[in-house]
This record gives sequence, C-alpha cells and structure tokens, in this order.
Amino acid sequence: MPSAAAIELNHVSYQPHELPVVFFGRRKPLAYVHNAKAACTLALNFLFFANHDYAYFEPDEIHSSKFAFFRLGPEYSPDQVKAFNDLAPETFSIVRDPLQRFLSGFVSKIFSKYDANYSELRDLLTSLHGIDLSPDADPAKSCLAFARVLGAQIDVNAIDRHFRPQHLNLASDGRFRVKTILRLEDRGAVLDYFSKWLYPDHAQRLLSGQIGATPGFARDKFISNELVDIVRMVYARDYELFYDGPATGSAATPHNPSARCGHRDRTSR
Repeated sequence: MPSAAAIELNHVSYQPHELPVVFFGRRKPLAYVHNAKAACTLALNFLFFANHDYAYFEPDEIHSSKFAFFRLGPEYSPDQVKAFNDLAPETFSIVRDPLQRFLSGFVSKIFSKYDANYSELRDLLTSLHGIDLSPDADPAKSCLAFARVLGAQIDVNAIDRHFRPQHLNLASDGRFRVKTILRLEDRGAVLDYFSKWLYPDHAQRLLSGQIGATPGFARDKFISNELVDIVRMVYARDYELFYDGPATGSAATPHNPSARCGHRDRTSR
C-alpha cells in the first residue's frame, strides 16, 4: 500500500525520489523531463511555443519564469499533480554527449564568473579544493582538477544537476519512463520531433537559434586524456544508455534506437 507521501501520476503511484523534475504547460499534452546542460533552455522554449503559438519574450531567461509552466519536483502540490493527470501529457527529454555536457557546465558554471548562483561553489573549489579559477589559470588543469573532485563524490545523486549523470536526471533506472529521449547531436530527429508540435518553419527557426548556448572559450583548451577517462568513468551509465561511441562530441549511434533514443513512436500532433 503506498505511503502518505506517494504521488500518483497517470494511475501509477511513485515515491518522490523516483521522479525526475517535469515541466508542462496548460494547453498541450506535452511535458519536458528536465536534464540540465543538455539543451534544457531550448526544450523549455519549445514547450512554451507549443502551448502559446508564439515565442517567449526573453528566451535565455525562461528558467526564471514564475508563470510559464507547471512543475513537478522537488515539490508536488496537489493542484499541479491534478493538472498533470488531467492533461495526461506525453513526456520527452534531450540528452547530450557526456563530455561536451561536462565541458559546457564547467565553462558556464565554474570557469566563468557570470552565473552568480555558482559563486559560492567557485569559492569552495578554489579555496578548499585547490582549483585555480583565476584569469591566469590553465584551462585544462583546472578542468581536470574539477573532474577529479566530481569523480570522488560518493553520493552521485547529491551532485549538482548540471553535472549529475543524465540517467539520474531522467530517473532512467527506475519505474518512471520518459516516452521520447532525443540526442542533441541528432539535429534531424530533434527537428522532426519539434515539428510534431510546431509548424515546421517555427521548429526550424527555434532550433537554428543560439538559445541557451554557452559563450566563450574554445573547448579543446580544456580537454586532456585523463579528463576523458574520468568523464567516461563518471558517466559510464549515460554512455551505456544513450551513446555507444567515444566522447567526441559527434553524433554517435544508440545501442537500441527503438528503445532508447530518437523517436520512440510517431504519434500525431
């Protein structure tokens, strides 16, 4: 018998720890399972456009919106659970090459000073973990040092969502199932999916923009052989589930396209 804390979604009872963070709108039966640093800003803008038939006024600030979406996780209000069940949305998410995702997170959250939400973490890393984040820092050494800290974490669930393994963000090893998982590198599949919900020219324009792109440094300045080894260790399950090639940033072939990535079905809009 489910406990008092159980959450019922689409007639299935879950405990909160079994569920990912899910965003959904008010009109279209579509929900996005949040996966940070894997085109999440693009995905939220797509979700907004699908529900409103126009773009969000400030695409890169959509995460700050208090009104654009309903959200499940980490809190579950009865009203939002009811809204989800009434809408009965299909779920989708986007995954990204683990090495490129890690580099994007390091550059935007750790190695640059532009995200004030991460200033305390940067202070911790440079003051207590000996990671040079100064303007004179060697990018490859600093990136490797951070990867070593990440790799030493015992509780991977406690890792910040921008660096947490993607299969944990998607709750892939539990009972919850994301209906459609797209790989960011498979642009044709992403465009095809967006076009199920938007006019094709709107989908193309949305995907062609630089929404949520990480500005700044050339990524090859951060990469070393040891870094690649650590990333493959930390994100081994992500590679197993979503990719089968080396972490090169190019589109890899999923182990089982019909069950893991790309389009899982071709339902109509």
